[in-house]
Amino acid sequence: MSRRLDDRYELLDELPHVTGGRLFRARDLAFGEIVSVKQLGQNCGLEAEARQLLENTVRHLQCLPHPHLSRVYHFDPRNGLIVQEWVQGISLLDLLRRRRELSIGEALHLLSTLPATLDFLAREAVPIPRPLLGKLFVEFVDGGVAESLLGTPVDRWPAYILKLNPLSLRGLMADSVTDETKHTVVVDPRRPTEIQEGYGPRELALLLYELLGGRIREVDSRRYSPLSSLREAGNAVLRRELLAMPHADCASLWRDLLHAQSDTNLPSPPKEATTAPVRKYHIPEAFLTSARPGSTLNLEPEDSAVLPIRLTTGPRFTVGRSAGADFVARILPESEANDARTNRLSRVHALLEINDGHITLRDGNGRGPSLNGSSLDGQPLTPNHPTVLPQRGRLDLGDEYVLDLIPLAATEASSWEIDNLDAWAGPDDKAALTPDRALVCQPVDGHATTRHGVWLFSEVGFGLDAAGSIVWDTRGRGRSPAAFHYFRGCFWLRNDSLAEPVLAGRDTLLGRGEMLPLAPGQTLRIGTHVFAVQIE
Repeated sequence: MSRRLDDRYELLDELPHVTGGRLFRARDLAFGEIVSVKQLGQNCGLEAEARQLLENTVRHLQCLPHPHLSRVYHFDPRNGLIVQEWVQGISLLDLLRRRRELSIGEALHLLSTLPATLDFLAREAVPIPRPLLGKLFVEFVDGGVAESLLGTPVDRWPAYILKLNPLSLRGLMADSVTDETKHTVVVDPRRPTEIQEGYGPRELALLLYELLGGRIREVDSRRYSPLSSLREAGNAVLRRELLAMPHADCASLWRDLLHAQSDTNLPSPPKEATTAPVRKYHIPEAFLTSARPGSTLNLEPEDSAVLPIRLTTGPRFTVGRSAGADFVARILPESEANDARTNRLSRVHALLEINDGHITLRDGNGRGPSLNGSSLDGQPLTPNHPTVLPQRGRLDLGDEYVLDLIPLAATEASSWEIDNLDAWAGPDDKAALTPDRALVCQPVDGHATTRHGVWLFSEVGFGLDAAGSIVWDTRGRGRSPAAFHYFRGCFWLRNDSLAEPVLAGRDTLLGRGEMLPLAPGQTLRIGTHVFAVQIE
């Protein structure tokens, strides 16, 4: 019988023989996709210093978008919960168990994208997870995993992508029937002993040696048994890497291997994925005359227990304790002690701006500094010199309030059309502020919030959890079930694939493939919550 976590994840089945906790295949109810959920137990079974190290590790990985790394979606250090991308395919470990060994052509075909991925990890000071063979997965583009593919030559496989799980956890479970973890050992991605010259190339050489039928224990004992699938030159390259002078990086090792096999029939690169088709949408006839330009959209809930939503566009976004800030930072629940902490925050404590297409941050309100400073990823912000926001950052407001700043840059290009846009009475098209779709602010360290605050440039996708509440799409992949848009100077709501259609005006259903231009006075039911539309 399946069970749910936080109204969001439905646990489907548990994978056996997992170290460092319990691993589940789960369904993300908000987005209808399969994910990996790992439970490490309360506080991850770690002391404070080690737990902080693990949190830094996960955050570092979340800031490294790469097509060949499996994504880390969510980490809750207090409850010991890690949610990652589930690679729908086969592992190289399972492939090798079935095949015993691969030919040199198959191995070079299969690993063609791996050297660049490993060198990327080295540049970002992330160690290669061990054992590497068990961390690599083949994901087929069409989503299918045919059992027969394990025995089929690699060059006959359909389009695929090689994915590496960059997160390494090792540990012991106290009891297989509980969620408690007694001890977890974390591989630090920035430990000097792990990042050393030749570390990546040697791991790549060990992997290739094993895939080609080599016996790893002989390498560990400083002996090298020549591989029959490699010619003398190829064996010399691997022998040098494993027993003598290492290569400077994986790319140079790979070039030497390809050159050593240059007179063989080397495989072509993996097939590329096909371009996603253009999606077409329709404006319901009743809303063709709805057109209200504005720069701020407020969705006020009918139920006072539901968080209101504020989406704002423009060149600036403010964070502070003032109710007029775009993101309101207050220490909740209200009490004398929490109010005193809130009062140590400025009305506008940090200012985000668009500069040359980049999101930048300054301390204070643009005219002066904040009461007690702010920092981004531990580095102090200043009032006068903007700091560029990286892919993802943690904003600390005076050691009182902490939030994640998550730019939602899409991996899938926005390609959609509205078939009856010419009949809409709204303004002409205008360029978006920046290539990023939106910026979502998420409080961390247990902080509550008074409302959702989103800086909207072009679109922000969302799904609905089991309770019918909005979950912002921070996955960085694929198309969202629904989205808010800022298009032609107006706010819109798009329904792609919500299980229940949006109810507009209490009697009009916004079905799949329809877009609604928002205007003041409208009422929206999204999931189980009803909102009144306000536009400024």
